[in-house]
Amino acid sequence: MRVAIRGGVALAMLLVLAACVNSPAPAYQPGIANLQVLRAGAAPIAVDDFAADAGVNNSRFSLRGNTMTGAGVDSDFSTYLQQALESELRTAGRLDAASGLRLSGTLTTNRLDAADSAVGNATVGARFVLTRDGRVVYDRRLVADHTWESSFMGAIAIPAAFQGYAATVQMLIGQLFADPAFIEASR
Repeated sequence: MRVAIRGGVALAMLLVLAACVNSPAPAYQPGIANLQVLRAGAAPIAVDDFAADAGVNNSRFSLRGNTMTGAGVDSDFSTYLQQALESELRTAGRLDAASGLRLSGTLTTNRLDAADSAVGNATVGARFVLTRDGRVVYDRRLVADHTWESSFMGAIAIPAAFQGYAATVQMLIGQLFADPAFIEASR
């Protein structure tokens, strides 16, 4: 009897642990609208390191027993944003590490909520700074907020939250690339 109870307890613990997953944010996919804007006239741009403001969640989100982390060796969300920008620029043929135009930034807002049974929400904000040969030509804070349908069932809500976060980052980058001041500064 004791063996059966211990076996049952061990099985229950394994099932609970199996439900807890630590996963990185999904691979970033460049947006078509972003590519069109970049290809329309942006000069080659280098992307420098991104950081996070003090107090901004830069390491992980807890989503119904699962954990989502950022990107890179540090698993930070500021690195995820940096790599997303590099991906957009690379895909558009506009990434050049030797360029005199250099884009850097700071993650200023980073929230992901998948607790609601009907909707999920993410808010991502950053301060973007573009310099040309060391002189600041663009400095602006932007924020993207995105809401999507969710579910009571974690098997639906958790993947939706992962994708919703990536979509929010894409929206933020879209705001940057569509900003007339950025377009002018990046020519």
